[in-house]
Amino acid sequence: MLLQQIAQENGFLLIEEEWIEEIGSYARIYEHIKSGARLIQLDNEDNHQVFTASFKTLPTNNTGVAHIVEHTVCCASKKYPLKDTFMELDKGSLNTSLNACTYKDMTMYYCASQNEKDFGNLIEVYLDLIFHPLIHERLYLFKQEGWRYSIEDAESPLSYTGIVYNEMNGEYMEPSTRLEHLIHENLFPDTCYKYDSGGKPEEIVKLDEKAFLSFYDTYYKPSNCTFFLYGKCDLQARLKQLDEVLQAFVKEEIRADIPLQKPFETLKMCQGYYPIEAKEEKEEALLALTFVVGEIHNVTLRLAFEMLEHMLLKSPASPLYEVLLGKKSIGKSIDESGYDTGKRQPTFSIILNGTHKAHHNTFKKRIFNVFKKLVKEGISKDLIDAAFNTVTFSLKEGDTPWEAKGVILSEEVQMGVLYDGHPFSHLKYEKALQEIAEQKDKGYFEQIIETYFLNNSHAVCALLEPDEKQYEMEEIKFNNELEAYKQSLTQEGLTKLILASETLEDLQEQQNAIEDLEKLPHLSLEDLPNHPKYPTFTTSQEEGITWQWHHLDTQDIAYIHVLFDVASVSQKDLNYLGLLSNLLTYVGTTHYSYHALENAINKETGGLNCSVQAYAECNNTHAFKPYLKISLKVLMSQLESLPHLLEEITCHTQFNDEMKVHELIDLILYEMERSFKSTPEYRATRTLYTYGSQAAIYEDYVSGMIYYDFLKALKVELIEDRKKGFKRLVENLERLYKQIIQRQDLFVSVTAPAQSQPTVKNYLEQFIGCLPVQQLQKVTYQFEPEIKNQAFYTATGVQAITMGGNFKDLGFNFTGSLYVLNHILDSTYLWDKVRLQGGAYGAQLTLGRDGNMVFCSSCDPELGATLEAFNEAVAFIQKLDLSLKELERCIIGTIGGLTNPLTMEQKSEQVLIYGLTHVTKDIIEKEWQEVLNTTIEDLRNCADLVEAVCKLNGTCVIGNRTKIMEEASRFKSIESL
Repeated sequence: MLLQQIAQENGFLLIEEEWIEEIGSYARIYEHIKSGARLIQLDNEDNHQVFTASFKTLPTNNTGVAHIVEHTVCCASKKYPLKDTFMELDKGSLNTSLNACTYKDMTMYYCASQNEKDFGNLIEVYLDLIFHPLIHERLYLFKQEGWRYSIEDAESPLSYTGIVYNEMNGEYMEPSTRLEHLIHENLFPDTCYKYDSGGKPEEIVKLDEKAFLSFYDTYYKPSNCTFFLYGKCDLQARLKQLDEVLQAFVKEEIRADIPLQKPFETLKMCQGYYPIEAKEEKEEALLALTFVVGEIHNVTLRLAFEMLEHMLLKSPASPLYEVLLGKKSIGKSIDESGYDTGKRQPTFSIILNGTHKAHHNTFKKRIFNVFKKLVKEGISKDLIDAAFNTVTFSLKEGDTPWEAKGVILSEEVQMGVLYDGHPFSHLKYEKALQEIAEQKDKGYFEQIIETYFLNNSHAVCALLEPDEKQYEMEEIKFNNELEAYKQSLTQEGLTKLILASETLEDLQEQQNAIEDLEKLPHLSLEDLPNHPKYPTFTTSQEEGITWQWHHLDTQDIAYIHVLFDVASVSQKDLNYLGLLSNLLTYVGTTHYSYHALENAINKETGGLNCSVQAYAECNNTHAFKPYLKISLKVLMSQLESLPHLLEEITCHTQFNDEMKVHELIDLILYEMERSFKSTPEYRATRTLYTYGSQAAIYEDYVSGMIYYDFLKALKVELIEDRKKGFKRLVENLERLYKQIIQRQDLFVSVTAPAQSQPTVKNYLEQFIGCLPVQQLQKVTYQFEPEIKNQAFYTATGVQAITMGGNFKDLGFNFTGSLYVLNHILDSTYLWDKVRLQGGAYGAQLTLGRDGNMVFCSSCDPELGATLEAFNEAVAFIQKLDLSLKELERCIIGTIGGLTNPLTMEQKSEQVLIYGLTHVTKDIIEKEWQEVLNTTIEDLRNCADLVEAVCKLNGTCVIGNRTKIMEEASRFKSIESL
C-alpha cells in the first residue's frame, strides 16, 4: 500500500519524503488534516523507537509556568485518573526513556522503547496526558508540583514548598544558573529569552492558578504540536493511534512568534550577585562575554561555530584558554563557555570562572586582542584540523550517553520547526561539512571571527560577584514576606491554610483505585525476553598481558581501554597518583608542547582521557583491583598514528612546567568545588560509599573528598614554599610515573569489528613494545571503613541527603529480588513520601551488586523528616501488599531498567567492567531469573537487609547550614564547603 494512501486512511497527508544519507533514514513530513498537527517521521532499521510531542511554549515572565505545566500534565488524565500516571506507566513498561523537558521556548514530552507493543502503550498514555490532563479538575496538582504555602500548625512558621519551586531553588544556588539568566535578560530584552522558562524561585510564588491554566489552554493545541517518530515502527498503527485522538480537535491559528532581538549599537555591560557562605577566603567572581551569532537555520554556520568552540575554548591548545588561564592567568576555568543553539538566535559565550571583578577590563581586552590577532595572523592549521576532526567524529559516531539517539534527532528537527525553517535542515550535514572543508584553510574561520565577534555589537559583558550577605538577605526577605502574609491572615484564613496542607497530604497518601490502575496499558510477563543479553567477548593472556576482545559493528570506530596495574602504589602516594592521572595529556611531553599534544589527540582520535579506578570484585566489595586507565576512541583510518601518540603520553610526559601544573591544580580544585553545588547528591553518595567499601575509600584518595583536601593542602604548600614544594611534587610524580607505566599485568580491552582485530592488535603491540618491563611488589592497603556521619553546608536552601551502608558486610547477599524492591521503593514509597509530600525534586534508592545500599534525595527542602522517611521504608517493606497484577507490573518495569540500550562507548565500558570484576553470564542469568520469579514474600524478606543497613545510621548531607544545625545531633562532623 502506498504511503500516501496509508496516511489519508488515517487522517494524515504525506507532504514530503526524502532519504537522508547522514542518518540512514527516510524522512517524512505529514500533516493531520483536521487538527493541523504536524508529524515528522525518521524511518530506519533501528529497533530503539522514539516518540516525541513538542509544543512551542513561550514564557512571558519568570514564574516557570511552562515548567509547572509540564510537571502537572504528567500526573493524571481523564482516561488515566491516577495519582501519578508517569510512575505507574513506568512500572509495567520496558521503556528506555520516559520523560518531559521544558526548554527556553518549547516543551517536549518523549518516550522510547525497543518493544513495539510497549511503544504503542506509551504513546497511548502520553496522548491522553497531553491533551486531556486533569489539571483543571485537580487544582491541587498545581500546589504539589508548582508551589504552595506549607505550615503544620498555627504556631509554626510559614514556608514555601513545591517540587518545581524546590528544584529551581537548588538550581539558583548554582552561580552558572544565575549568570545564564543575567546574560539572557540583558541580551534579549525584547523577546521571550529574557525569561527563565524553568522559573526563578522568588517569581514562581507569584504564579496563580488562573495564569497556570491559561498557559496550558493557550499552547496545548494540536495546531501548535509537532509529533515525531523515529525507528522501525508500525507506521499504520501509529498514524491510526494519533488520528483517534486528534479527530476531537480542529485546526486553530496559534500565534507564537519569536521575533528577532534588535541588535545593540554598543556592547552592553551588566552585573549581578550570587550567594555564598561567609568565609575567611572570599569566593571568586564570574565574567562572561556573550555574542548573538546569526540564526539557527544556517546549518553551515552552526557547524562552524561548533568547531570554533573547540578551537577557541575547549583545550589547553585554545588561544582563549591560553590568555585567560595560561601564564598570566586571571581565572581558573572556562569550561562553561561555548556555543548555545537552544534558541532562534544562538549565542557564543566566553565564561571565566574563579576570577575577580578587578579583571573585568583585562578579560575583555585579552579576548578582543586574541580575535584581532587570529584575524590578522590566521588560526593554526593544526588547531583547525583538530576541531574539524572532533566535530566530524562526533557526527559520525552519532551516539549520546545521556539520551536515546531519536530524542537527540528530534531536538535537531525542532531547530527547523520552531523557527519556520525546514525540519530536515540540521539532519543533512554532509554538504555543510564539505563547504567548511573546502574553505577552512582559506580564512573561513577568521572571517567568522571578524564578522560575529569583532564587528558585532550585539553582545553583553556580564559580571557575577559572590556576596556572603546575598543568601542571608534573600532568606530574610522571603521570611519577612511569609511572616507578613501569615500576620495578614485572619484566624479563619490561617485555619484554612493549615487545612489545605493537611488535605493535600491526605490526597498524596491515597492509593490508586484498582479499577483505575487496570485502565493503564502494560505488558505481561509473556512479553518479556526469557533471558538477558550478555555481551560476547573473549579474554586471553599473552606474555603477561591480558587481551579482551569485544566484536561489534562500530561504524569503523575502535573503542580502546589500556589499563596499567597500580597495585604497587603505596597508600601515602595515592593522592599523587590521582593528580598524575589528572595531569596526563594536559601537560607536555618530550616531543610535544601541551598545545601540540592536545591538537594531536583531537586530530588523531575521537577523544582520549585518563583516570584511576578501583574495580571491586562483584561478590566482594573489599577485594578490588586498582588501575590507571587510558580510554580512547579512534577511526580505523587513523590507527597508524596511535602507537606514537600512546607512547608519547605514557613514556615521555614531562611534569616540570610549573605554571601549567599550578594552573591545572587550580582548575581541578575549582571544578570539585563547583560540584558541591551543581551535583551535591553525587558528592554525598560517593562519600557515603566510603563508610562501607574498600574500593570507595581507594577512589576517595584519588578523586574524592580526601583528594580534595590533599589538593587544598598542596596548593598552600606550593605557595608557601614554591621552589622546594614544586620540586618535591615533580619528584613524586616522576617516581610514580616510572613505577606504574610498565608492561607487566597490562590489561587491554578493545571493542571493534571482528575483521579489524589483527590490524588493531598490530598497532597496539607496536605501542606495548615501547613499554618497560619490571616486577613490582603489590601493596596491601590498610583501609578501615568507618561510619562517619558527615554534613557539609553551602549557601543553598535545599539539601542532598544520603543514608546507607554496605549490606554484604552485615552478612546479606545480593539477589535479583533487590532490583525489584529498588524499583518499587523508587516508584511508590520514596516518590510519595519524599517527593510528593516532602517536596524534594528527586528521591531514589540504590541497591548494588557490590553490597552498597544508598537512599538519596536531591533539591530536598527537608532533612530530619527525609532521614526518618528513609528509616520508615523498613515498615513499608514489611507490610508490602501487592496483587499479582501489581507485582507483575513491577517486575516488568524492573526488567525495563535492566535492558536499557547502551551506546557503543558504554558497551565497551560494560565489557571492561564485566571482565575485571568477574560478572559472568551465569551471574546475570541468575539475577534475571530471580527478578522474574520474585514473590511478595521475597520482597518482604528484604526488610531485614534494609533494616540492618538503616541501623548503621550512616548519613552524608550537603545542604543548608540552618537545616543541618537543627539536626546537628545526627552528625559526627559538620564542615563548611
